[in-house]
Amino acid sequence: MADVFRAQCGFCGKGFKLRPWQLGREVRCPHCKTICKILPQTEAAREAVEALRGEVPERKPVTTRRKIVMPQGGVRHRSVAVVWLVLIGVVAIGLVVLRVVLVRRPQPTASAPAPAAGVPGVSTGSGNVGPGTAPGLGTPGTTSGPGTPETTPVAPMLEAVNLEIEKLVQGLQHGTRTYAVGTITNQTSELIREVQVKVGILDAQERELGRAEARVLDLKPGEKAPVVAIWEHASEVTGVKYVPDYDILASAPAGPPTNLVIAVPWPRPDPGSLGGTGRITTDVKNQGVQAINAVEMAAVMRDADGKVISAARDVVPVTILPGETKPVEIRYERCPEYRLGQPPQVRVQAAGQ
Repeated sequence: MADVFRAQCGFCGKGFKLRPWQLGREVRCPHCKTICKILPQTEAAREAVEALRGEVPERKPVTTRRKIVMPQGGVRHRSVAVVWLVLIGVVAIGLVVLRVVLVRRPQPTASAPAPAAGVPGVSTGSGNVGPGTAPGLGTPGTTSGPGTPETTPVAPMLEAVNLEIEKLVQGLQHGTRTYAVGTITNQTSELIREVQVKVGILDAQERELGRAEARVLDLKPGEKAPVVAIWEHASEVTGVKYVPDYDILASAPAGPPTNLVIAVPWPRPDPGSLGGTGRITTDVKNQGVQAINAVEMAAVMRDADGKVISAARDVVPVTILPGETKPVEIRYERCPEYRLGQPPQVRVQAAGQ
């Protein structure tokens, strides 16, 4: 008797082979994968199938199973992970809100320092400050006391000094000297021992070419003094714009303030000149308590309309004892004599302090 039977799928019509023990049972067609049941068509075939089935060894039940290793702590459900994600998001949002609240909360302000404008030996900072704020005088409108400081409206505070640069005078002394000319005013009620004036000089593209500097000593309360800041350079250049600034130094010059008094100066043209060069001459009296060994004189010349047309500044080596008066003279150039409309503005101070 054959050990293999041929059967035909009732769905796709294709034939395939069967073992005797598969007859009468549900099998899967190897071609179309349809599950079908193959039955013998005759009684003799059925008897043959039953005889062959006795030869098939009995299947033994499976008694061993593959051990499934569970992860430590068990399997977490997906909803647990979702809950954790929600909790983490809530905590993050809470931290962001707390940070915003802390940043916006007003911080305590330190007590404002006592006004120091014009006080000898106290720096009041730079002249580039905002309107209504005096250098080194703290912030207007802020008061401090016990507890939390409060802001109250107060009158605007003036700068310690008012620096006004009016004009650049260029091409002096063989084209290697440029003057930044203007005035400086002590707006306080105290003597200011030293102010350093600095004027940045720029070209048309606003690139800095150099810096003119001047040193003003012993500026009396309310005094308006001429300023001639000098920039020495190697070759002739042309400045188009300027940026003025100043510093009131924290350390005063050594010794007591000098007290030099001048008479009304007058210009005297040089013999044989074309009127563009002259001299500024004045008598200087030493009303201080110490001898002066050198005098620095600054002069600003203006026309009839008050506009700056030239300037001069130089140091004259001269010894003037306390109570003594001596003439001091400096030269000026490029100032047409016929255009002078008023006496030059002149200021002297001790040099070398």
